[in-house]
Amino acid sequence: MSGAAYPPHDRQPLDGLPKGAPVMSPSDREDREELLITALLELADPAGEQDGSGPVERLAEHCLRLPGVQAGGVLLGRDREQPALAVGFGDAAARLERVQVELDEGPCRDAWRTGESLTDVPLRHPGCRDRWPHFTARALDEGFSATTALPVRYRARRLGALNLFHQHRALTRRAVTLGQALADAVAIGLAYRKDLNGLRDRAGQLQSALDSRIVIEQAKGALAERLGRTPDDAFVLMRGYARAHQRKLTEVARQVIAGPAGSGPFARPGTG
Repeated sequence: MSGAAYPPHDRQPLDGLPKGAPVMSPSDREDREELLITALLELADPAGEQDGSGPVERLAEHCLRLPGVQAGGVLLGRDREQPALAVGFGDAAARLERVQVELDEGPCRDAWRTGESLTDVPLRHPGCRDRWPHFTARALDEGFSATTALPVRYRARRLGALNLFHQHRALTRRAVTLGQALADAVAIGLAYRKDLNGLRDRAGQLQSALDSRIVIEQAKGALAERLGRTPDDAFVLMRGYARAHQRKLTEVARQVIAGPAGSGPFARPGTG
């Protein structure tokens, strides 16, 4: 959109439903809110699936419980530039998420990269065709006249975005707020899961380094005793042999410990 940002967003009233929307009974409203509370707790759980696809798929599914939402999709970023996962609940949403990934355009992509929400964007506005020509045409063909894109973020970390597909003016401010709450909940779970996996990886690396160090120290002692040299001399011998034969030092150390003392590259003097 040259010379302008996004098309103007018609603000919904803080209270009440859009014109023509069905009125929910108190019991229906309580059931819906109870389901949404359960969804918030489930999406924020860091002990879920490790690859992140499960919570993202459930987020796309849960957003359909929001009044006025006809379809939902989620874009999860690998980093600030490259999307890693695109999920749509329903065939139409799945197709539109793929368009955003493959053609690198669309409100979900923009909400992810900027960290800012886009609410009730009217797709028939000329500005949308200028900004996202392919996405806008496809979304209108699928029968949606508006979209709302909400960032999936945790503190300063922008993890992705939630796309709500609907008709123009069909969402209340409350529905948008609940949608952002769902997006924030899954962001908490994804961020903690990523941090936990990182800690596990680092712990594994430290344990591997510690195990290697123990093997090398054991080999130094065994070789020093075998050759009548100091442990430092034994280490120099093993390191030189490893470099000369392009082998890992830990492999050479294990050979010293497990191999026969009377043969091999480090045989006891006077044997072999």
